[in-house]
Amino acid sequence: MTSRAGFASVDITPPVGVPMSGYPDVRLDLEWAPDAMKGYAGRRRQVSRGVHDPLLATALALEADGVRAVVVGLDTLAVSRAFTASAREALAAHGVAPEHVMLCASHTHAGPDLFAWWEGTEQAAPVQQTLDGVVRAAVEALARLEPAELSFGEGSLEYVSVNRRDEIGGPIDPRVPVLRATSPETGATIALLVAFACHPVTLDYANLLFSADYVAPFRDALSAGFAGAGVVFVNGAAGNLNPARFPYEQRANIYIPQTLENFPVYWGGFADAARLGRSLAGEALKAAERATPIDAAPIRGRLGPARLPLKQPDDLDRFLEFMSFRESYRESLRGRAELETEVQVLDLGGLRLFGLPGEPFVELGLELARRGGGDRVVVTGFANDDVRYVMTPDAYVAGQYETVGTPLASGSAAALVDAAAALAEIVTAHTRQ
Repeated sequence: MTSRAGFASVDITPPVGVPMSGYPDVRLDLEWAPDAMKGYAGRRRQVSRGVHDPLLATALALEADGVRAVVVGLDTLAVSRAFTASAREALAAHGVAPEHVMLCASHTHAGPDLFAWWEGTEQAAPVQQTLDGVVRAAVEALARLEPAELSFGEGSLEYVSVNRRDEIGGPIDPRVPVLRATSPETGATIALLVAFACHPVTLDYANLLFSADYVAPFRDALSAGFAGAGVVFVNGAAGNLNPARFPYEQRANIYIPQTLENFPVYWGGFADAARLGRSLAGEALKAAERATPIDAAPIRGRLGPARLPLKQPDDLDRFLEFMSFRESYRESLRGRAELETEVQVLDLGGLRLFGLPGEPFVELGLELARRGGGDRVVVTGFANDDVRYVMTPDAYVAGQYETVGTPLASGSAAALVDAAAALAEIVTAHTRQ
């Protein structure tokens, strides 16, 4: 069976002056605001003032036995289900089934407020420009399909990330899985798809320049190591994982808690982003060089619904009030007991690539890796839809930001992982037929 691969990258940076996202103007004047947020002032009230590095849509197209798939990594905080549906509709005309299209937001906190979710965002977000860029990157990658050999390797990077709920003892996901596509004729690397679980928040709320955060220097360094090969980054289950503060050995969160006494206090910067990005690129390079071939096999993709329980009405109203969401966002959740989203799996010759919506806590990614139906399992978060934090039951601790900052009730984690694992079982059953 013949495999083919293609890569393309499109600049999706919006015009300077567009509002930024990532540090929302949460309501701290509420008496029940989380204790951990008291005195917090890390919200942006200004629009972007420039571009540090371009925001990109990077696409890897794959084809085996005439069946096509596309994975797009894009430098935005999130994607919505409607946004993903529009991209899939456009790509269906190019021979790609909806279940074979996966959109993965990098979750950079230095990108635009793409969907104008928050109050005070009057300027129209560049949704159509971004969507057009995503589709163009995918179409160009499909047009560049060429014979390719696929291989898979996995590294481990344990020191650049921390669990922000428990910096010393909390779980992280150090895995650096790499899918490598090379030309059988020249041996040159066509593209690499790399996953890693870590919030792109090395840049704080004082930054008003568009940036992909550590993802930009990561892509640049890894591409340089493979003679200009294309690089697609997909984030993992990183809902509770942050960059570690340098020097990394102190195992401290890069984020510095804001208080009335220390305000304003900042953290990180572009030097920190570059250090983390280069560190990740070094580990990905080693994993790529150790990669072993993936058996040529048909591409199998599946989409499945995931119904996640919502909080009780009073707690849901608190979430909406605390996060200062616009009325249109509030109306989309009010009066409902559950939120319907989707999960996705792409099987690429035995490599299972799962797409989970929102910001799943790392525990979900680790569990799905165990239940994913194979030795080669990659779990992405921030994929195809936004549902905010998907947390384990024990993470619902009073006084914590994420506890108030999600519409989802306890039980949502099990519902999400079970839905994804069920897809894996279906794919496994079809593979054995």
